[in-house]
Amino acid sequence: MQRVWVVVLSVWAMLAIVAVLAWSSRPSQPLPAASAQTVIVKGHGGKQRLVVLKAPAHATTATSAAVHG
Repeated sequence: MQRVWVVVLSVWAMLAIVAVLAWSSRPSQPLPAASAQTVIVKGHGGKQRLVVLKAPAHATTATSAAVHG
């Protein structure tokens, strides 16, 4: 029975250590978004053209509803 209590306490100790480490770690910083992207596209007759794709001004990963005002 003593081994069971040792195993239970060691599991709780490990969970406590993991929880403290997760709680104290800093969140990663988001990378700055690129404002434009250049792509090479093949057109008629095999001609290659450079096309500039404009990115949106602001992108978000928030899961809450957007406030329109």
